[in-house]
Amino acid sequence: MVIKKVENKLEKLVEGTFARFFSSELEPVEISRRIVREIELNRSIGVNGDYLAPNDFEVAISQNDYANFVTAKDPLQKELEETIRDYCYQEEYIFLGSVNVKLKMEEQLRTGTLRIDTRLKQNENGCPPGALILPDGQRITLDNTVISIGRLQESTIFVNDPNISRNQAKVHLGENGYLLSDLDSTNGTLVNGFRISEHVLIDHDQIEFGTFKIRFEAS
Repeated sequence: MVIKKVENKLEKLVEGTFARFFSSELEPVEISRRIVREIELNRSIGVNGDYLAPNDFEVAISQNDYANFVTAKDPLQKELEETIRDYCYQEEYIFLGSVNVKLKMEEQLRTGTLRIDTRLKQNENGCPPGALILPDGQRITLDNTVISIGRLQESTIFVNDPNISRNQAKVHLGENGYLLSDLDSTNGTLVNGFRISEHVLIDHDQIEFGTFKIRFEAS
């Protein structure tokens, strides 16, 4: 069922905005199937008993297929990354680092074929994977930098809403993960519907500042 949802998402991508780019014998949905297969073949069990999924994927395709994909390579890579996150969230797999997909050309491959190299890779800065997803879909990747949120123009996430304080909240790396702290805001900060002062973020937490909503993803 989860795999089918991944395939349906990519099929819509091919039929939609980027349809004119995909004239290749190799379809994006086939890449997604192979990536899911690689996840299942290369997952491992962590010290806490959680399943660790590969998070770094290098997809080698033929010269002809690469030429057909190259114009839409960046959005396709991002869409593949998103479907990997969706799949692993549904399967309750976790990542050591941020999810990354890279398409590359390999002249030795025949048209319509591909080869995938997968790795469990930690972030180079040593920080755990994490990102804030804004209402417009923008991803803000987290690291050891403090993310400020509020009505101040210099805030990392500027929110033009009179119901939000100038210094509303911040997200920073703590001992146990990424910590969301309310900065004594007037109307408070909610996580999954509950008002918090401090909260260690977990995957798919829904964060609310007034009517402004963002999501945390541990990937």
